[in-house]
Amino acid sequence: MVVILHSLADVTLDTAWQVGFENAGIALSDRARARIAECREAFERLLASDSAGFVYGSTAAPGARAKTPLSAKGRKALASSQTLWAPKEFGGGNRWAPEHAVRLVLLARVAGYLEGHASVTVGTAEWVAGLLSGPAPAMPLDAATGPGEVMPLSWLYPKLADVELAAGEFMSLYNGSPFATGFVTDAALTSARRLRLLERVFALAVEAVAAPLDAYDAALQAITADPDHRDILRRLNELLDGVPTSGRLPHQAPVSWRIVPTVLATAARAVRSAEETAGQSLRSIAHNPVYLPPEAGHPNGRAISPGGFHNHQASRAIDMLNIAGADICALATKQTSRLLDGAPFGLPKLLVPADSRVIGTEFLAWSQTGHAEKARQAAMPAVLPIGLEDPGGGQSDVATPVFLAYERHLDSTDSVDASLATFSIAIVQAFRLSRRPPPPNLRELHEALDTIVPPFEQGRVSDLGATLRRLKTSYSEAAIGRGDIAALI
Repeated sequence: MVVILHSLADVTLDTAWQVGFENAGIALSDRARARIAECREAFERLLASDSAGFVYGSTAAPGARAKTPLSAKGRKALASSQTLWAPKEFGGGNRWAPEHAVRLVLLARVAGYLEGHASVTVGTAEWVAGLLSGPAPAMPLDAATGPGEVMPLSWLYPKLADVELAAGEFMSLYNGSPFATGFVTDAALTSARRLRLLERVFALAVEAVAAPLDAYDAALQAITADPDHRDILRRLNELLDGVPTSGRLPHQAPVSWRIVPTVLATAARAVRSAEETAGQSLRSIAHNPVYLPPEAGHPNGRAISPGGFHNHQASRAIDMLNIAGADICALATKQTSRLLDGAPFGLPKLLVPADSRVIGTEFLAWSQTGHAEKARQAAMPAVLPIGLEDPGGGQSDVATPVFLAYERHLDSTDSVDASLATFSIAIVQAFRLSRRPPPPNLRELHEALDTIVPPFEQGRVSDLGATLRRLKTSYSEAAIGRGDIAALI
């Protein structure tokens, strides 16, 4: 599958899903190639004119030497250099970005070329687009944090020596913020799917213990002004449609059951914010320098140096998802403990019959602690780092926090998936003991989980470790649209 890109308007979240998670390639339309070529010609006229001035990385040296104008010989040498911006050895490779995230980075890189603001040639734009026709280059996350994205971007072009670059094209490859855009897009798309899974698992927990339906009553939608809260209440009502209204607990359920709608609503708001940030980032020009096409008073256009290498909104959007992940883990941990306690719902302690010799199910509650604490640590916002100093010219004095935020996001989602897997095992066993049928709209998901989770029998408790790993993997794969569970959300 190949997605044809005509303009920035074509770079949507749907396009991103196809490119990142369905491995679609991209190609430039005739319209896009014509616009890129037109702007490149105008940019070259600008460089040849007396009005060019300091054009970062073209008429002036890059990096700490930004104050240094280049001679004609220096400009030519800079354009032909292939190794100036490739400090790959700085990345130790202890942790690597997921391939789907790198594919989204490449999409963001090409998106910035479509309207000509990167002043690249058509050949270079198509060469970068062609990198999506096969496996994405590997990129380590460690040692990636800096004043922009130069170091990580050096990993995207393993065969750059095969390309003949024109003046200024180095900046269009190694400057800007496509990683921030790719990372927030990955976080937004996968978090939206993960939220759908969370809704279903928490709804299963409601019915597993016959919790009162008051906290999810449809009438509550009319008395809350929060649209995300209303949406969550609506979806929970849809998931719980058809469950018995009699035979439920006569008293209110524990707090961790009653606050599910508002906690999920906060997560939904974080997802919505991330989706908005991702969509805007994909359609925004993020280069340094950025080329502005000819207009009145500027017949050859202009090349200016903005802060396009620093997408601060992406970092903040990812932070909010990480905070929501910590809340979800805390909620799942509390509900798992209440299920194992059993007393609030008339279930046997540790979810095994009183006369049973089974021991070890309490480890489910114990294991939740590590997941919840890891998620809490990942929820620390990635604020602007203050430790960066530029000893070579005073240019690079603030680092972008997006790589810190994204690494924490990987920790957060790993914890959420593990915590949800543990929680799911307790839910399945509670259904077995209560003998309640699952909600009709969640029957398939319950059957899938019931097949995976072994009975709580002596000699089978040791199988729960393997079950946890299998469930966690299934949930992680579902977030990226793969595996059997993905079809159920």
